[in-house]
Amino acid sequence: MGEVVAERGMRGASVAEVAKRAGVSPKTFRKHFASPDDCFLALIGRMVEQGSSAMAEAFERGPSWSDGVLAALEALVALLDREPTCARACLLEGLAASSTGLGSHVEALGDLSGRARGRARQELSPAHHPSAAMAEGTVGSVLGLLRRRILQGQAPPFAGLIGELAEVVVTPYLGAEAAAGVAREGRERAQAMQGERSNGAAAEVAEVPGLLRRANAHRMRLCMRYLADNPGSSNKAVADGIRISHPGQASVLLARLNDEGLLEKETGKPGRPNAWRLSSRGAEIAGALGRA
Repeated sequence: MGEVVAERGMRGASVAEVAKRAGVSPKTFRKHFASPDDCFLALIGRMVEQGSSAMAEAFERGPSWSDGVLAALEALVALLDREPTCARACLLEGLAASSTGLGSHVEALGDLSGRARGRARQELSPAHHPSAAMAEGTVGSVLGLLRRRILQGQAPPFAGLIGELAEVVVTPYLGAEAAAGVAREGRERAQAMQGERSNGAAAEVAEVPGLLRRANAHRMRLCMRYLADNPGSSNKAVADGIRISHPGQASVLLARLNDEGLLEKETGKPGRPNAWRLSSRGAEIAGALGRA
């Protein structure tokens, strides 16, 4: 169904064509779905379920609301890039599906936006507390931007859109200036994702450890790249360089990379800060990841 709709739209999605692509008979198709619309709604449901689950999990792991937003968007574009055909079909033809059948899927997206809204009300100042309409409108804006970029031939891949999507989400809450800063970090995440893909073969040779492959490991990857360019940096310099607001968070991050054998620590003399640099293995890993 995803292939047919992506190529021909819903009007070209006949039972016979979908069954042929699936390698089954039309009779078998009708055992599972009442119509092509029914099958397409099942496809949308699968994409929404996977996307909502991945985004919610990533959002909750973020140490702050804006970090959670970026992590959720990274999880979303990762899914869309894994399933580009289904993503195109759902984003371009989703509005053509039965409005009755779409209700449960819209509700799932509403639950996700409600969760983001609830956390925003806890963490942001009262002046930035979002309304329910703002949260719902943000979901529509994200989907609309994704659809436009497909029509303009700028996606897939979707990873490069993290910065734009972040700006769309954050601006109504925090204003244009703060959103621009979040968008910059989003673009850095996009560069990291794209760099990993283009350097996949090198990463395989360098045996990139699992903790650096995770979707939420963007700051660890930024830290590796920063130390590759700035050997001998202190905890504070690293925190400032990769825009971590609290030096303690940078200390935890550096300690984890050190435990993995990717860093070397030069303990500072009394009153002087520690100095960090990549180990020989860490230098290989940083090269495999690619410089942002």
